[in-house]
Amino acid sequence: MRRRVDESVGDIASLVTLGLAEPQAKPAAPPEPAPAPDMPTPEEQANELLLEEALVAAGVGKAAGDEEVIDALARLEPTEVQAVARWLKTKKPDPETK
Repeated sequence: MRRRVDESVGDIASLVTLGLAEPQAKPAAPPEPAPAPDMPTPEEQANELLLEEALVAAGVGKAAGDEEVIDALARLEPTEVQAVARWLKTKKPDPETK
């Protein structure tokens, strides 16, 4: 059995070329996915870990609201975070022995 071909049908590009159809608008590209909210970068995660280790070494426990401060400090440059960690780890002289 031979297949029938309908020659009156064409693709849109051919119909536009022949002047039988208007050019079709191209669909808009899908929007870029938004970054995940509050997801720290690997650098920020390393900074946060360094700060938490320094606090533990200094014997400082976290109080209410400290997590937000640690998160803010973790967004600093690594060298700045290292300085803060170093300050926390520096032994302070005992005020009674002065």
